[in-house]
Amino acid sequence: MRIRVAAFNHLLNQHPAQRAELAQFAGRRIGIVLPPLDVHGVVTEEGWLAVCEGEAEATLRLKHGVALAQLSGRAPDLADVLLEGDTELAANVGRIVRQLKWDATEDLSRVVGDIAAQRLQGFARGLFGIKGEIGGRLLDNWLEHLREESPLLARKDGVEQFVRAVDTLRDDAERLEKRLAHLEALAQASNRN
Repeated sequence: MRIRVAAFNHLLNQHPAQRAELAQFAGRRIGIVLPPLDVHGVVTEEGWLAVCEGEAEATLRLKHGVALAQLSGRAPDLADVLLEGDTELAANVGRIVRQLKWDATEDLSRVVGDIAAQRLQGFARGLFGIKGEIGGRLLDNWLEHLREESPLLARKDGVEQFVRAVDTLRDDAERLEKRLAHLEALAQASNRN
């Protein structure tokens, strides 16, 4: 847990304005979950996150679609973000977290030097620039294929339709059961007469 909090604080260190915004929530316990990563802590007066015991007052649960959206440069879908607990606090933390961007070049320059870090950054931009956009589109097409062509993934509207059909079947079965019980009671009453 300490390593995850330290990594989050390292990211905050690159964004003093966002850390100052987070400091407004000093003393509040928050959680940010993007499986398998799970960061929980209490906000300090300086805007850092400190390890603490106890349940988070607000938790921001992110699905993997948020990471994919971030990589492709588009806004995440609202369905990919779940706010738990104090939703106002979670929404504010989410707004702050959305502004955080990792400056990998700065971190790399400490390890390999400025020139090598710049070259690696150029390579990564080339890799994730137009190629990253193409990769994002390929991922979208692959997901659509899994939903449409070889239905390994269900579409949301398909799941909702299935649930409604199950609910209708359950209601019909209950009505049939009541009707059969009523007919049985009528048959027993006529047998007595």
